[in-house]
Amino acid sequence: MANSPSGESVIHRAIRILSVFGPHTQSRGLREIARETELPVSTVHRILNELEAEGVVIRDLNGKWMHGHRLWEIASRGAEASDLRKAALPPMEDLVQALHVHISLSVLDGTDALYVERLAPDEFVVNITEVAGRLPAHACSAGLTLTAFGSVEQQELMLRRRLDKLTDQTIVEPHELRRVFARIRHEGYAAMEGIIVPESSGVSVPVYGDHGTVIAALTVIRPRGEEDLNVVVPQLRFASRATSRRLGVRLEAPRVRRLMD
Repeated sequence: MANSPSGESVIHRAIRILSVFGPHTQSRGLREIARETELPVSTVHRILNELEAEGVVIRDLNGKWMHGHRLWEIASRGAEASDLRKAALPPMEDLVQALHVHISLSVLDGTDALYVERLAPDEFVVNITEVAGRLPAHACSAGLTLTAFGSVEQQELMLRRRLDKLTDQTIVEPHELRRVFARIRHEGYAAMEGIIVPESSGVSVPVYGDHGTVIAALTVIRPRGEEDLNVVVPQLRFASRATSRRLGVRLEAPRVRRLMD
């Protein structure tokens, strides 16, 4: 694949262009895209035209560019995240009905928690997660859970980086994060208060795949001070095991631990 003068491949530049479109700004003008990607207008125009010919992007009534259905079609075929989402949706729906809580499903992607699904009742709780959205792994209960149960390399990747302190409760010191990882592995869940949104707490449990590997996290968002771990954690664990079974994973009998009083 031919490279640009900067050394970037066409594929890399196309990904940069496609990444500009977000959930709140689904269509963008040509010059706006060029400005955000820091690519020449002519380059952006050429790549967009090629993507349009394949149905990956389309134009709206105002001539602005947006993702096309072809992109969704390609991404949905055979994706592990798609199978995971299908397996988790029924247990997640049951949990929303039973506890009237916000619940999300996420996987670890680099140093981010990538959200695959999100369900919410009508009640208002501050929850900034979005499907296909990302949060820094060190600043959310899902990301900490996935990292704690991940490889040493994944943990070191987080610990070596300079981490942003998003609230007064965000943990950024490596020695403190190591203690958090150990506690999460010991207790089998993460309950983090106000580490990304001061008003909310996240409670997460791992979802297991084959050979005891952790493939995802299920998270409940509650108002801070209303975590109710003795109710939420067992229900989350039940939903996690149901998800694993629906994926065809054979699980050992769960070990019961006493939660907070």
